[in-house]
Amino acid sequence: MYSLYELYFAAAWKQAAVSKQAAASKAAAGKPVVMRQFYIDREFDRFPLGDVTVKPLDGGKMEITHDWLAGTGEAMMDSAGNMLSYSGARTTYDVRVKRLVTPPDVKGIAERWEAAETQAGHVKSLSVRDTVRAQIGNSILTVEYGRPLLRGRTLLGDLIPYDYVWRTGANAATQFTTSTPIRLAGMEVPAGTYTLFTAPHTNGVDLIVNKQTGEWGTEYNRSLDLGKVRIMSEVAPAPVEEFTISILPGDKRHGTLVLEWGSFRWMAPIEVE
Repeated sequence: MYSLYELYFAAAWKQAAVSKQAAASKAAAGKPVVMRQFYIDREFDRFPLGDVTVKPLDGGKMEITHDWLAGTGEAMMDSAGNMLSYSGARTTYDVRVKRLVTPPDVKGIAERWEAAETQAGHVKSLSVRDTVRAQIGNSILTVEYGRPLLRGRTLLGDLIPYDYVWRTGANAATQFTTSTPIRLAGMEVPAGTYTLFTAPHTNGVDLIVNKQTGEWGTEYNRSLDLGKVRIMSEVAPAPVEEFTISILPGDKRHGTLVLEWGSFRWMAPIEVE
């Protein structure tokens, strides 16, 4: 996977090296370079194309964003355009990658993993899939979503950029089902299944209800929006390590959809018709 990243970075590095002197010393800052990427890591029966954007910075640094991974990856290149290191600290894949001079001891690594799993059990996903259910009046409400961990990262404005649509969870899109028509933050939502997205801004957050279902969390199709509405936002009373969606019943006709992670707490009132 990261050898592909190196190809993206190298292509952008060459475009950013505007002179032989720059190419021989270090990558110069340049305009973002947009490329196309095959997604071969999760869909083996088809190879959909996505967008990759690489932004060359000074000193051989590179930033990468692409449309299946939230956040911005960072890499360091050498003077020949080889990737020396990559950090996913600002993305949903919090990994550290370093170039090795000699081939790794794959057998030794496998043995250490086997010993660790024997002692502590199988390694668990960092973004488990969860389901929350609630009943308000005669309406049954269900949310199925991925639960990423905070892991010390900065969320709003970094891992979750402002003014962009966020998958509102991890991995597959967050799915919302209501058995009867409801009003969600004032939006009329007929009975059925939808996906939920959010778009945070410096002055608030929008909740998006989309009619597409079953898609990956980054495959947002704006043309299928049922609607978008501004919802309430406040600072969480205590940091929330694992992204959490709750449905809190109030009375027989009212409740609240709550989304919490890190320091933010977003709330959308629910009214059963």
